[in-house]
Amino acid sequence: MIMAEEKVFLVEGEILEKGLKKPFSKRVSAKTGSFASEKVVCLFGSKNKIKRNRIFLREIKEVKMDAGKEKGS
Repeated sequence: MIMAEEKVFLVEGEILEKGLKKPFSKRVSAKTGSFASEKVVCLFGSKNKIKRNRIFLREIKEVKMDAGKEKGS
């Protein structure tokens, strides 16, 4: 079985909280863009108790990692 390499994605969007839209951008590692969007929604739900219908994703783009930089630094 061949394992797919994980990529880094930048997910941008807005959260509707107390009637206000708050913009956010978050970097996550995932195999595809759809997995990255699901991961962001899950993270906001579990850490901030925000419902899925209050999270609006605007853009998901892959971020190229530099050879000299490691993940997490």
